[in-house]
Amino acid sequence: MAAEGRNEGTEKDLAPEPEAPRRPHWGRRVLLGLLIAVVVAGVALFVAVQHRLEQRRLGEGAVQPPSEFVALEGSTGRTGAFTANIDFTSMATGAETISTEVAWDDEWFFQDPTAYNHELATTCSVLSAVANSESAYYQAGSTSPAYMEAALAELGFEEISTASYQYRSEIFDEIVDFFVGSDDVVAYSVASKHVTSASGAEKTLFLVSIRGSYGSEWLSDLNLGDAESYGMDAIDHEGFTRSAREIVDDLTARITEEAGLDGTDDIALLFTGHSRGAATANIAAAYADEMSQGLRVLAPLESIYCYTFATPGVTPSGNASDSLYGNIFNILNPSDMVPRLPLESWGYERYGHDLWLPGYGDEGFAEKYEAMCKIFEANTGVECPYVPEDRERVDKLVEDLGREIPTADDLATLGGGATVVKDLLADVNPMQVLYGHYPSVYIAWMQSLDSVTMGS
Repeated sequence: MAAEGRNEGTEKDLAPEPEAPRRPHWGRRVLLGLLIAVVVAGVALFVAVQHRLEQRRLGEGAVQPPSEFVALEGSTGRTGAFTANIDFTSMATGAETISTEVAWDDEWFFQDPTAYNHELATTCSVLSAVANSESAYYQAGSTSPAYMEAALAELGFEEISTASYQYRSEIFDEIVDFFVGSDDVVAYSVASKHVTSASGAEKTLFLVSIRGSYGSEWLSDLNLGDAESYGMDAIDHEGFTRSAREIVDDLTARITEEAGLDGTDDIALLFTGHSRGAATANIAAAYADEMSQGLRVLAPLESIYCYTFATPGVTPSGNASDSLYGNIFNILNPSDMVPRLPLESWGYERYGHDLWLPGYGDEGFAEKYEAMCKIFEANTGVECPYVPEDRERVDKLVEDLGREIPTADDLATLGGGATVVKDLLADVNPMQVLYGHYPSVYIAWMQSLDSVTMGS
């Protein structure tokens, strides 16, 4: 019995102590913390986005436009032919203000719009750069001037609206547009001026100058659209088209108010822009041309002008070279990658006429390039960073992409995206190629050339 008791006691003594409650592993706690942080951040972002959308609806919480299509303060009211100094910023110098002289002549808008006008084109190259500079005015805390208002006041314009910049220039607004899928937009200016010819004829000119890609709008540059979803064989680039429609609708309302019951025979239109702004201007001008043949006329066909710079392809429709669009001129740098996209081999082209700037390998290029560089430095105060030899690298990249990605549909595949990245890294230096896309490079080229060179 004693032994039996000892055994019982021993077993009792050896029984395990009750385990203390286990604490979650530290790794699990970190993951849980991260999950909570993501959820909280997501909720906070959702609330912030909804609040911003409500502010937009009420027209609050943003830098207010300096004018809302009312009398342009400080307008010189100049008419006829003159020159003016225009301020803007350059990607080559950052936010620093630079200045260049431009020509203006009211008589331009009584001439044939299908005849290339180099002076008007050169002035438009500057105004398209000013459209990019305007964005800084609409950023909270910025002391940047309203570049577009100042430029058009110098040119004698009487009324202006830059209101579309208001919710399209802040970083947070770009985030909002990304999350709500409203990035198929552009910022643009609409301004008006009464012009008079030497013979005494009068017109009201509406100028539309459109900003290039900004923030989340880059995603819209990739939105080619799906023709099949519209039941069509081909459609214009959807991201650019939606932007152009907004502008045409805006113009329609303004011109209807201006024309009243007198009709639009005395209305003239001028479209300009760089890069995404150029693509949008190209399509908007094409719409205006088409509308001139119908009942809802914005302006007579003989009073519609368009000059674009670094213009991407906008349409695979096959009719972009029709004579109806003969008043549209697209100025392109052979070393610039942007005008080569979407690929021509996919069927994409631009409405109107393509005019190529001098390119590496062309006869007499060295002398023309030297003259351009001198003007670039005079305008900006820095040496021109653009590398003309990039033309050969861009040509190779386009050739490789056309062979490896035969159609635009192939681009949307995982393999298509990987091919683009592979070829891009293999063929070009993306940052270096960007130099040839600078608006200030296009301006210097335009100022160093003449109509004979551009027309040849």
